[in-house]
This record gives sequence, structure tokens and C-alpha cells, in this order.
Amino acid sequence: MVPISLTLTGFKGIRDGLGRESVTIDFASLTEGAELVALTGRNGRGKSTILDNMTPYSIMPSKAGADSLGSFSYYEEVYLPENHKELVWEMDGIRYRSHILIRDQGKRKTDAYLHEQTDGGWRPVRLGDGTISDGRMETYVRCVEGIAGSTTTFLTTAFSAQNRRQLSSYRNADIKCLLADLLGLDQIRAHGDQANEALRSIRTGLLTLRQSRAHLQSERDKLSDMTARLGEVMKQTELARQNKQVAAGRRDACRAGTCRPPGPARNGAMPRRAPCATSARTPKHR
Repeated sequence: MVPISLTLTGFKGIRDGLGRESVTIDFASLTEGAELVALTGRNGRGKSTILDNMTPYSIMPSKAGADSLGSFSYYEEVYLPENHKELVWEMDGIRYRSHILIRDQGKRKTDAYLHEQTDGGWRPVRLGDGTISDGRMETYVRCVEGIAGSTTTFLTTAFSAQNRRQLSSYRNADIKCLLADLLGLDQIRAHGDQANEALRSIRTGLLTLRQSRAHLQSERDKLSDMTARLGEVMKQTELARQNKQVAAGRRDACRAGTCRPPGPARNGAMPRRAPCATSARTPKHR
């Protein structure tokens, strides 16, 4: 990110240091051909105010704590009813214009616009995901970070504010996040998150399938038991049917007088034919 020009209007640091309501600095013309640029001046002359606003991010790092990401409000740094920060900057050969408008007219309101220079002039920035800079601070921040990278990474690696926390005091997790951002590993992290989410979904589905399998196995065991019982009942039913047929055949044979004679007597004499119960007749009485 290369700053081209900066205009600040209504900032307390400029009023107190230079006695002016507005200041404009043309970095492109003042630093043409220079390899190293220094901003010098006595304490309280507004150097920090200028340096803090040389980035498109909606924050003044030296006013936002040791990590430059703490609580910050533009309303503590301005004094006019309508205040402006206008920064023209360049990234990857494309020129952008940031305009932050801070209103403090009884009701506080901040608008932020990011425009891109084209052959036809300036037009609102539109990211690949459809986000367009429409004046809201939320979309402005998304557009700036979509072009220049996250605020955290930029203010840690490319910008060092006063009283900035030293990089040596960062924890391992912080260093890993910075390196991942610098190396463009955000997409890989996103894929990793998607893979973890898919894994959680698969595990949940697998648990559901295991529970369903256990339920089906229980039902299968119940069905097998019922089938075995039914087979036993069918066997008993068939046996009862066969016994009934035999009993019916004997009954019919007795009715026809063809009952089977009993076995031979012990003395060898021919046994008498047993009268059939159905053939016995009751004598008629006159």
C-alpha cells in the first residue's frame, strides 16, 4: 500500500499542532524519487495524527492501545460538526480513494466510502463476493481488508505505531496467524474449516446409522423369534390336523361296522368280534 495524498479536516492534532482546520499533503510530489522519507517536527505538531491517517483503515493505531486494535473512536479526535479524512492510495498498480466522513452534529454518524479509479473516473469498489462500498462503515472495512489485507496483519507487519507492542512479545498462536495471513493461507484455513464441518456431519450421520442399525437388529431378532414360534405353532397345528383325520377315520369305520378286531386271545382261541358301538341296536318294545 502506497499513500499518494492525504487531506484531514477537523482533527484536533492538526488544530493543536499547526493551528489549522485542514491540511493536505501530496506524498507523491514530496517524495518523488526518494527511497527513505522522514516526517520531522517538534512534539505536539501533529506528526502522529498524520502518520495514523496514512492508511485506509478506519482506525488511528497510536490511539487504539498497545496492539493498535483496542477501543477507538474518531469522535475523540475531531472537533468540527463535519470532519473529513480523504486518502488516495495505491495497491498493486490500482489507485483507490478513501473518504471517511465524521459528523458530530448532536447526532453522531460516520460514513465511509472507498472508490477505485478507472478510465471513466472514480467508481465504488466492488469485491468478487459482491460486497460494494455503499457508505456504511461495515462494507468499507470489508472492501479495504479485501484489497489490502486484514487490519491486524497490516498494523503488525507494515505499520508500527507509537508504543506498539513488540513482535517478540507475541505468542506462538499469534505468530502462526500472522504467517498464515501473510502467506495467503486463509483459503486453506477455510477449506480446513469446511473439512472439519463435513467430518462432524459425517460423524453425526454415522452415529445415527449405528443407532438405526442397532434398532433394526433388535427388530430382526424379534422377527426371528416370532418366526420360530410361528413354525412351532404350525407344526402343532399340522399334528392336530393329522390326529383329527385319524380320529375321523376311526369314527367312520366304526359307523360302517368295520371296526378293527382286537388282538388274539392268550389261549389261542379265536376272539369274538367286538360289536361296534354304532351297530348295537335297541330292541323294539311292543
